[in-house]
Amino acid sequence: MKFEGQVAFVTGAAHGQGASHARYLAREGAKVVALDICDNISPIYPLGTKEELEATVDAVKAIGSEAISIVADVRSSSEMKAAADRALEEFGRIDILCNNAGVCIVEAIDEITDDSLDAVIDVNVKGIFNTTRFIVPGMKQQRSGKIINTSSAGGIKALPYVSHYAASKGAVVLATQSWANELAEWEINVNAIAPGTIYTGMITGIAGQTDKDPDAAFEEFNANNLFKGTRGHVTVDDISKMVVYLASDDSRMITGQVFPVDAGWTAS
Repeated sequence: MKFEGQVAFVTGAAHGQGASHARYLAREGAKVVALDICDNISPIYPLGTKEELEATVDAVKAIGSEAISIVADVRSSSEMKAAADRALEEFGRIDILCNNAGVCIVEAIDEITDDSLDAVIDVNVKGIFNTTRFIVPGMKQQRSGKIINTSSAGGIKALPYVSHYAASKGAVVLATQSWANELAEWEINVNAIAPGTIYTGMITGIAGQTDKDPDAAFEEFNANNLFKGTRGHVTVDDISKMVVYLASDDSRMITGQVFPVDAGWTAS
């Protein structure tokens, strides 16, 4: 197993990509700290629930690994410090950090509200800072660690009507590169994944914001992928497989990089 004796800390783990990452890491032997807000953020679509977060933990335990759930808001530095402390108390170390929590809102620039701007920037940008800054000290002390940030294909090649989302995910790219430079001295790898459109709660939430059928919206967002049809449908499994690779020793010489997993959309 790739991660036997290691501990993975996954944010946004109640459902979607985060829940999938937790399961994939557990299959390779990692103990898992599954964190989610388990509440809604105005004006965002419904987010993960406590029941879903516990289902993630149950799935990890069914695989045969240890897991705990933590309900916390990545926007809050005090809650994330407490979450990091709890994880260290429970497992003694954190080897893998998956900064997965993220939100998206569809709005024209002249329609963006204070609430929506704060929600997108606070979750997508402040969230990765609030998590990473309290977990990095332990990684420095053990002189090892893998940090995997979730950017977006939309943070590399922007789309209209999601400028705050695109800007936030572009910030994730630059934070990744900056941290890779800072943390190389302690042999900590920092990379990012830029997923394409995936059929999760985010896509159904975006469809609801634009009064579109989720299936139609999904196909519309995938129209410019280089791979067509179902071959061009990126899944949570595709992203989780990249997470496992970047978290493993197989990627020990890779840091400061951003990996689009998007069926070729950013190259189209």
